Amino acid sequence: MSRTIFVALTIALTVSSVGAEMKLGYIDSQKILEQYKPYQDALKEFSRYEEELGREINTMQNDLAKIQETYERQSLLLSEKRKQEEQQSIVKKQRDLQRFVQEATDPQRGRLARKTAELSEPIIQKVNEVIKRVAEDDGFDFVLNSAALAYAKEDHDLTEKVLEALAKDLEAQIKTGGP
Repeated sequence: MSRTIFVALTIALTVSSVGAEMKLGYIDSQKILEQYKPYQDALKEFSRYEEELGREINTMQNDLAKIQETYERQSLLLSEKRKQEEQQSIVKKQRDLQRFVQEATDPQRGRLARKTAELSEPIIQKVNEVIKRVAEDDGFDFVLNSAALAYAKEDHDLTEKVLEALAKDLEAQIKTGGP
């Protein structure tokens, strides 16, 4: 039993001495994204794209409804062969609509997922680069996301420094006309 206590005490002292040498910081990623203009612009672009897809789906649904309505009104007057052709046309439109909706909304490979990745990846990459630069400039060994923290002193919050660095980079980019 005393050996177990000794081992536990040794581990605790080692961890605390290592911890004293390490410098930890944290960022509020949600706040950074909320205040970073390129991210806000990307959200607006995504919303426009999502609305565009919604309009396409609505148009397809309306077309299908019209075809079905026309078929129902005229079905008594149509020959059996013509009825089958119209029914096949309706089934094809239904499949096309289902395929389009699936293609647009599939969480892995859908158009919306691809658009999200296209818009967010360069922003996340830029934010991560700036976080790394700020951490290295200020001598931090680790930077954590505040969403995963139960408590941290505000002295270790790098959020504002990251936002300032992002703003400076954005300003420089605008001045040079670069991407």
